[in-house]
Amino acid sequence: MFTKLTKKVYFKPAVLLMAIAMLTMSFTMPGEVVILRAGTSIPLELVSTLYSSNVKSGQMVDFRVLSDVKANGKIVISAGSIAQGQITRAKKRGLLGSEGELEIAIKSVKAVDGTTVYLSGNNLYDEGSNKLALSIVLTICCLFGFLIKGGKAEIPAGAQVQGTVTSNVEINL
Repeated sequence: MFTKLTKKVYFKPAVLLMAIAMLTMSFTMPGEVVILRAGTSIPLELVSTLYSSNVKSGQMVDFRVLSDVKANGKIVISAGSIAQGQITRAKKRGLLGSEGELEIAIKSVKAVDGTTVYLSGNNLYDEGSNKLALSIVLTICCLFGFLIKGGKAEIPAGAQVQGTVTSNVEINL
């Protein structure tokens, strides 16, 4: 049966085509490797509004990359990519007029090939209004001034910051 099949006119071209297809599927050409240099700036904006009253220290938050980041003329981080930041300080407003505090540090972003690019940069920081003096005056006058709370810290969505690449990173395109 097999010898009958091998004597058919279309057998040899079919075997040749299958062999070529198998070879081209099993070998992939290596992509170009580009180096994203340390010190490269990445413009970021905060995705959602954060309040000192509803976040915790250590919590991760999202930033959005504002424009394409290029290395050697090639896009290595696309605009709209999500970067990660971390809450480094979150203090709720308290009695006696003490203000809330909120600080966010930029951490990392993913490149087009999925490589994690570690970032540093200026932290976003805000503190609420301090109402200690008002609290003390009202406590002296009517004894309930200690119940006055200070202002809560708020960092609005769209707040912008520059992330900086911390070390050279190889990215496969």
